[in-house]
Amino acid sequence: MNALRFLGALLLGLLLVAGSLALGLFLLLEGNPEAQAALWEAVRARPMVPLFTGLLLLGALSLLLYPPFLGYLALTRALGQESEVLLAHPGHRLTPRGPWELRHLARLINRLAEEKERLEQRLEEEAAQAKDLVEAERERLARVLAQLPQGVVLSDERGLVLLYNPKARALLGEGLGVGKSLFGLLDRSLLLHAQSLPQAAFLVQGPKGPLRLKARALEEGFLLLLEEALPEGPSRERLHRLKDKAAGVRALVEVLERETTGEAKRLLQVAREALDEIQGLLQDLAPSPHEEVPAQDLLRLLAGRLEARLALTPGWTLDPGAEGLLVQADTFALAEGLAKTLEGTEVVFLQGEAEGEGLFQLTVLLPREAPKPHPLLAEAAEATGSLWREGNRLILLLPARKAPPEALKEAPAPRALVYDLTLLQVPPGLEDVPLDQLLYTAFDLETTGLDPEQDAVVALAGVHVLGRRVLRQEVFEALVNPGRPISPAATAVHGLTAEMLRDKPPLEAVLPAFRAFVQDTVLVAHNGAFDLAFLRRAGLDQPPLLDTLLLAQLLFPDLKDYRLEALAHRFGVPATGRHTALGDALMTAEVFVRMQPLLFERGLKRLWDVVEACRRLPLARLRY
Repeated sequence: MNALRFLGALLLGLLLVAGSLALGLFLLLEGNPEAQAALWEAVRARPMVPLFTGLLLLGALSLLLYPPFLGYLALTRALGQESEVLLAHPGHRLTPRGPWELRHLARLINRLAEEKERLEQRLEEEAAQAKDLVEAERERLARVLAQLPQGVVLSDERGLVLLYNPKARALLGEGLGVGKSLFGLLDRSLLLHAQSLPQAAFLVQGPKGPLRLKARALEEGFLLLLEEALPEGPSRERLHRLKDKAAGVRALVEVLERETTGEAKRLLQVAREALDEIQGLLQDLAPSPHEEVPAQDLLRLLAGRLEARLALTPGWTLDPGAEGLLVQADTFALAEGLAKTLEGTEVVFLQGEAEGEGLFQLTVLLPREAPKPHPLLAEAAEATGSLWREGNRLILLLPARKAPPEALKEAPAPRALVYDLTLLQVPPGLEDVPLDQLLYTAFDLETTGLDPEQDAVVALAGVHVLGRRVLRQEVFEALVNPGRPISPAATAVHGLTAEMLRDKPPLEAVLPAFRAFVQDTVLVAHNGAFDLAFLRRAGLDQPPLLDTLLLAQLLFPDLKDYRLEALAHRFGVPATGRHTALGDALMTAEVFVRMQPLLFERGLKRLWDVVEACRRLPLARLRY
C-alpha cells in the first residue's frame, strides 16, 4: 500500500514536471516556427524515446526517493503511536527524531503533555486539600453535634437520613442509620405536618417512647430536633398516680363543699384553689400534643392541608379582633380530621374570630349541610375545646390567649447554614494572611449627590466574602434618612426620593449595626475613596480597604473602561440590581473573587502585597 501511494505520487509529480517542461519548451520556440515543426516531427518519428526516457527517470527517482519516503512515513507513524502512550502514562515524553517539522511537532506535544501533567497534579493536590478540609470540618461538626442535649437528624426530601448525632441514636434506637428512612421510625404525616410549623413542638411516639419533635424544612430535605417527652424527674407512672390522686381529692372536695357551710366551706374553697394549681402544674409536666399557633397560621395551615388532600382551594378570612391570638390545638389531628370530614366536598370557606375572653371560634362554611365530624376531628377539638354543627356550618371553639408583643413580630426568613470551622484558628497577623483565607465585607452606598462635604448617605449595604466565596445569605442593607433634599440627578440613578426615606433612621442610628457587621473584616469597594469619604465624615474609618478600581488598573493597565459594570461584563458577572446599594455590593464582591486568581498569578498572594502594589498606582492618590 505504501509503495502504491509512493508510485502514484511520484508519477503525478513526473507528469506535472514533464508537462511543464514541454509547455515551456513549446512557448520558448513560439517565435521560431521551423524549430517547433522540427521538434514536433522528431517526437512523431520516435514516440518511444520520450516515453522510455520518462520511465527511466521514474525508475531512477523511485530508487532514489523511496527509502526516504518510507522512513518519513515510519517516523510519522512512530510519532503517532508514541503519542498514544501519553494517554496511559502522562509522565512519558517523546524523543524528537526525523526532519525539522517532526522534531518541532514532538517538542510541542511534550510541552502540552507537561502542561497537562502539571494541571492534573495541581487538581489532585487541590482535591486532596479540599477533601482534608471537608473531613476536618466534618469531624469538628460531629464533635459539636455530639455535645448537644437534643437529638439532631438531617434528612433529604425522601426521608433518608444524611446525618445524626449520638443523642438521636439513643432516642430512636438501632433503626436509625445513614441512608435509612426516617418514615419507618416516625409517623410520616406528622413529620410533614411539623415542617409547616417550625416553631411548634409535637408529641410523637418513637421506638423507645414518646418524644417531643421540632422540624424545619430545608431546600432539599428537613432537620429534626428531638428530646424526651418527659423532663427528668418524676417518672411517667408517678406522674399518672399523682394526677389520679389529685382528681380523687378534687372529687372529695366537691362533695364536701355541697355538705358543709360557714368557715369549713371557705377552707374547702381554699383547698380547691390549691388543687386547681396542682393539677395545672401536673398538666404542664405531662406530654401534650397541643401547641400554641397564631390564628392566621392555623387558618393558613388548615387551608393548605385541605388543598393538598382534597384538591380544592379553600378561602379563609380572619376577623381583625383575632389577629393577635395564639390558639391552643393539636394542629396535626385537627388538620387530618378536618380533611377526612370534608372528603367529597368541592367548596369550603374557613372563618376565624375571637369569641369572648380566651376563646377562638373556627367556622367551616359549606354549600350543604355540615357532615358528621370524623372521630379524629372530634377528639382533637374536644381535647381542649368543643365542636358542634349548625346547618351548613361546622363550628370549633378552641382556647386562645393574646400573644405577647414580641411573639407578634414576624420572624425573619431562615438563613442557609453557613459555617467554616477553620476560622477558629485565628491568624497571627492580618497583613501576612493569604487573600483566599481572609474575611471581607464588600460594601456600597448611595448618596444625595457627589460632594462628601455637602451630600449625605441614603442607602448602605454590604455582603461578607470568605476567601473566594460570596456569602449571599450574610448581608447588611439599610435605607437612611439623609435629612436634606436629594438631587434629581441622584434620584435618576438610584430611584430613591425624600418621600420614600422620610420614616427611615438617620445614618447615626444605622452606623453602629454596620460597624458591627464589618468588624474584623477587610473592606472591599469599587472607587472606595468616594464611599469612605462619606463614612469618615460620619465617624467610621475601617482600614485596610481593597478597591476593585485600583485592582483593575493593576491587572489591566491598558483597559479603557474601569466602571463596575464593565468589569462585571469582563468577568461574566450578571449586572443585576445595578445602582442599588446591595446590588452594587454583590457585584463588587463577585468581581473581587474573580480577581483573586489573577492576583495570585502575579505573585500578589498576601494582603500586604496587594496593598503595597495598589499604593504605587496613580489612582491611589485620588482623594475626595
